[in-house]
Amino acid sequence: RTDAVVTRREVSISVGLMNLLLCPLGSMPNCHGAGGLAGQHRFGARHGTSVVLLGLFKIVLAVFLGSSALTLLDALPVAVLGIMLVIAGLELVGTGVSMLFECVQKEKDEKTRIAARIEEASCGGGHTADQEVVVVNSKAILRKNVLISMVTAGVIVALQKTHYGAISGWVVHMVYGDGFQQFLGWVNKKKRQKRERV
Repeated sequence: RTDAVVTRREVSISVGLMNLLLCPLGSMPNCHGAGGLAGQHRFGARHGTSVVLLGLFKIVLAVFLGSSALTLLDALPVAVLGIMLVIAGLELVGTGVSMLFECVQKEKDEKTRIAARIEEASCGGGHTADQEVVVVNSKAILRKNVLISMVTAGVIVALQKTHYGAISGWVVHMVYGDGFQQFLGWVNKKKRQKRERV
């Protein structure tokens, strides 16, 4: 059943089970796409109450209108839904771009902390934290992060498979990004923790 169209019933059961099982464990409400939440945020939903009100509205709609609610929803012009989808997509793009710039700032902050530790350890041995920050190449960090994002998005769009995009982005991160360094740092940290316990 790979090319079959998923029915509304199957999607609603899937989303319902996800939320019934995961929300009690501390998860936020889930669905099969990120556009809905991004669109709600773009149109002004900023608190948890907005999600609760939306849920109550959907329950009331389903209970009182039943299957005739589907007729009402199907009457919405496709152009209106398309515009809402574009707005949600732009909201996600904006979030992604701001996260790319946050990565640059985090890496600069990390280098500053490392430089400060080196300065403290050497007791003023010639390096200052300000000199060390200059070494951080913001353009290179941004370029690396944009490449990883573009490969991930490109593979998802081209193949229509999210998991292929995630795997491709991970491979690019491991090869082109700092993936191997981060992995080796994690391994070394675990080894240190083991030695400290012993």
